[in-house]
Amino acid sequence: MPDTQTLLIIPAVLLVSLAGTFLLLWQEKHHPSSYSRRPDVLDAWRGMSAAAQAAHDNAVLDAADAAENAVARAAVESAAKTNALFRP
Repeated sequence: MPDTQTLLIIPAVLLVSLAGTFLLLWQEKHHPSSYSRRPDVLDAWRGMSAAAQAAHDNAVLDAADAAENAVARAAVESAAKTNALFRP
């Protein structure tokens, strides 16, 4: 049978984690981390035409795609080298 200390620790940990989760979600809602709030960055973005914004978005997505493909290629090559070492 667990003692009283053990019975109090588990609910306390759950309450602290719940409070932390609530606080983090509240902070993200009020201060999103997904984009910059610096005035110079926002002014530059708002000053761009819709076509320029779309071109910038596409360039960023293409760069992310290229980086993802490069990482995938490197992983496959590394696996092939490791496989060649152990299975000649």
